[in-house]
Amino acid sequence: MEMAGWFVAIATILVALSAILWMGRRSRASSGGSHLDDERPAESMAEPALGAFAALPLPAIVVDDEARVRRLSQGARAKFPFLDVGSDLLSAFGELELASRVAQAVRLGEPQQFDTRLFVDRRGTYRVTVAPIADDSAVVCIADATEAVDYQELRMQFVSNVSHELRTPLTGLRGLLEALDHDDLDRDARLRFARRAQHEVGRLAAIIDDVMLLSELETSSAPLTEEPVEIGVAAASAAATLAGQAEQSGVELVTDLEQGLLAPLTPRMAEMVVGNLLTNAINYAGAGARATVRTYRSDDDLILEVADDGVGIGEEHLPHVFERFYRADRSRSNQVGGTGLGLAIVKHIADRAGGEATATSRPGYGTTVRVRLPLAGVTAGSKLAPRD
Repeated sequence: MEMAGWFVAIATILVALSAILWMGRRSRASSGGSHLDDERPAESMAEPALGAFAALPLPAIVVDDEARVRRLSQGARAKFPFLDVGSDLLSAFGELELASRVAQAVRLGEPQQFDTRLFVDRRGTYRVTVAPIADDSAVVCIADATEAVDYQELRMQFVSNVSHELRTPLTGLRGLLEALDHDDLDRDARLRFARRAQHEVGRLAAIIDDVMLLSELETSSAPLTEEPVEIGVAAASAAATLAGQAEQSGVELVTDLEQGLLAPLTPRMAEMVVGNLLTNAINYAGAGARATVRTYRSDDDLILEVADDGVGIGEEHLPHVFERFYRADRSRSNQVGGTGLGLAIVKHIADRAGGEATATSRPGYGTTVRVRLPLAGVTAGSKLAPRD
């Protein structure tokens, strides 16, 4: 269930709980009870309701009009072990907005829902739902919404980045098409502009394809393949395909491949991982550099790495190299083209396969990107000795 669905469910449960507890409170009052936190046995509607509330797995709290805790659900005790009956929300969480808005909702008798930043085990965003029960109490649900908020911000940033990346080739394409519309354009210029227009269309298609692949990797939970692929074969194929591009860029391609290692990937995805890593090295290592693609076994994993001895990447850029559209050298990226999604795709494929992708670099000494994948099998006749 998506986070939005959880919040709707929480709100619905709180409304139902509020009604039950309110009815139970009236029943207790009519039978002589005076307080919600009175623990003496009584045959009333309150007892089943309070028992259900205590067992609730959601982080729910009953508070009074001064934001003091009167009851805790099982979920609240697990999520907030520092809370207890008698605690006040201000002292417990150290957040004035939380305590004041909850107390205000109780006094006014009006339901509220708001987001606030709290420090529990870490600083995060929490969605607070307040449902008043009666004149002096309310049920409060405090749900961790950090991932939902972060994901929403990531989506907004992604949409912004995609729009920017698509706008560049579209602007170039529009200018070329306008130029081609001039009758006085000579044949050679027309052919040159047409080729450039084809190039821009190719860039648009590549960005769309990569965005769709990323979306597929993020939304699908199905295994990447039922038939593992030999990673050395995929690496050799990708290196052969990119040999011409490497030669034009002045980068020497070297392969050091241990054969027979099976990866839990489709042939297309295996070649895509190697191809993206090699393309990245070819584009950014610089003329005169050497890029080496290696495959080898390490215990129960297989390692695929592409290492170059080129210009390298600054330390401040390393934590971001697997982010979508991130480019350590923007000017260089504009020259070599690309979608800016290559390393992001590599990371997503590695994650989906149960592995990981990491990068190390040092300016002037080159960059190494290493993909670790679970070993899906070893074909007969391959060398099995681990190599670290």
